[in-house]
Amino acid sequence: MLKKLLVLCFITLTLNACSKAPAKEQVQETIKKFVPMEFEVLQISKEPYAGLYEVVVSVRKQPVVFYVDKNCQYLFSGSLMSADTKVNLSMETQKKFQSK
Repeated sequence: MLKKLLVLCFITLTLNACSKAPAKEQVQETIKKFVPMEFEVLQISKEPYAGLYEVVVSVRKQPVVFYVDKNCQYLFSGSLMSADTKVNLSMETQKKFQSK
């Protein structure tokens, strides 16, 4: 029984790791529902946090960070912080794009 559970966990983790990021167009359509102005998707990257993807958009030349699931059914807006290091990961991403 334990062996079957371990195999199932391994398969689930493998499939999750191999899943592709949502398409840029799909992300744009989801964010358009919440951002009523022009914006540009700058980056979509897989994060090791519960299957989320970090999305950086430019709104009026300012970077804004969102998080979406792979199907773009959920959009998270807010700061993602590391409990271990107490670093605001969302702010770190914004800083990288502000200097560009």
